[in-house]
Amino acid sequence: MKKLALCIVLATVLTAGTAFASPVHSGGLGIGGLWGGGVNMAGPGDNFNNYWALSLKVPANPLFWGLSLRITSDYMVIGAQGDYYFLGAEIVPTFYWFLGVGGFASVWTGSGNNGGVSFGARLPVGVSWQPIDIFELFFNIAPSLGVMVRNNRFEFPHSSFNFEVGFRFWLD
Repeated sequence: MKKLALCIVLATVLTAGTAFASPVHSGGLGIGGLWGGGVNMAGPGDNFNNYWALSLKVPANPLFWGLSLRITSDYMVIGAQGDYYFLGAEIVPTFYWFLGVGGFASVWTGSGNNGGVSFGARLPVGVSWQPIDIFELFFNIAPSLGVMVRNNRFEFPHSSFNFEVGFRFWLD
């Protein structure tokens, strides 16, 4: 089961980059961090979750990535998300809005028989402020809908309402 979950996560991450194209921040390398949180909306264990992630935008790839690793005394979670911003505009100089579509995948293991995988789609909408050319701050909300597999059972829907706050340094 763990090997299957890892294969699904890796396949999602490796193939997502060729599926979309975006005119927003299409050049340069963007690297930073983000803090996100959200509320699971369906299924057992409804609760608030939060995470820290690496925020990454690679040149010649239109996706904005979030890569996370969370380790506690009870469990470990590895997650990835990729978003493509297909709409956006400048509101006032240096302040922008955006709307996108994306995907997420995560795999986790925990004490006892508490492991699994989840994957699905997300709809990020947010704002970005770039006070200087090389630095950006952003905030978005991203409702998501997907599937969770744990204890050899599919659980649908697996939905959440997430928010993220982060920064990126842009290196050309």
